[in-house]
Amino acid sequence: MNAIILIAHGSKKASSNNEFLSMVKKIKENSKYDFTEASFLEIASPGIKTITKELIKKGVRQISFYPFFLNSGKHVLIDIPNIIEELKKEYELVNFKLLEHFGKSNKINEIILSEINQK
Repeated sequence: MNAIILIAHGSKKASSNNEFLSMVKKIKENSKYDFTEASFLEIASPGIKTITKELIKKGVRQISFYPFFLNSGKHVLIDIPNIIEELKKEYELVNFKLLEHFGKSNKINEIILSEINQK
């Protein structure tokens, strides 16, 4: 079984976190993965390690991580990779893969153009 965990920063505002959770729920409906889950880097729950451990208990042996971050700052370049490295040491039989963050998508320009050209 395989899984993908989408990672957002996390906010003190519940409405912001709920917005992300709702988006992931919609993504889950058409995801190719056996499990598609939401997690937060900090402030909000569930955290990355919590979701990862739950998936491993369910028998998942391949987990991809998708950082829902626009830019490649400290969280994308250091914090998330460090968490994944810790998980690799703890769960040697699980294959972990860090995907490019959202901001690297080639489709972002298309989305922005579509939005601003409609206004």
